[in-house]
Amino acid sequence: MMTSKWALVQSNPLQELDEPQKQQILTRMVRRQYRAGERLTLGKQPGSWWIVEKGLLKVYTVAPDGSTLTYAILGAGDTFGETTILAGHWISAIVEALEPTQVRCLPAEQLENLLRQCPDFALALLRNLARRIQQSQERLFYISRLKISQRLAHALLGLAQTVGKQTDNGIEIRLTHQEIADYIGASREAVSRTLERWGRRGWIFNARKCILLKDLRPLHSIIEQMTVPD
Repeated sequence: MMTSKWALVQSNPLQELDEPQKQQILTRMVRRQYRAGERLTLGKQPGSWWIVEKGLLKVYTVAPDGSTLTYAILGAGDTFGETTILAGHWISAIVEALEPTQVRCLPAEQLENLLRQCPDFALALLRNLARRIQQSQERLFYISRLKISQRLAHALLGLAQTVGKQTDNGIEIRLTHQEIADYIGASREAVSRTLERWGRRGWIFNARKCILLKDLRPLHSIIEQMTVPD
């Protein structure tokens, strides 16, 4: 059975620390603002460790043929960049703000010093990385084995929990069809057809640059019926 959160989402090791420890780390970090469309690149330099305070980011790479694969959609509380620091290198990835976003960052050298000085934080970070590995392995396996409708239902439910915003009419996910397609490894046309079908059934509402989930029960039914083909 897949986890309820697809890919690198809701992954903040600070959640495992007490408030004084958490505040001690946050005070060392520099706050930065990014406008929608602004980008930074991971993997080319030692870099920094980042925490998203508010806003929405996507982490992705562009293949030689021009296609895009989105590794993660990150919202408030999520972190990124630690893999690059701990491994010393990583596949290059682009981080793009999808809306005005505020983050905090800690340079690589300071993160390494913090890990030596604070065993509780080091252990929390290791647990966080272990969860990421498990989630990534699941995603890679299922993204190649499940039907598009199953991938889409699973991703939307996960995004609803992590970056969705509750409104009077349902849960709003502020992503385009193309961004969702890149996230689940499908074509935009296939994703749009499926979403339009679900819209006619009253499960969702397609708005400009966002999707409104009106009824989660059918999506849960799709998840419950998921089987991996032989």
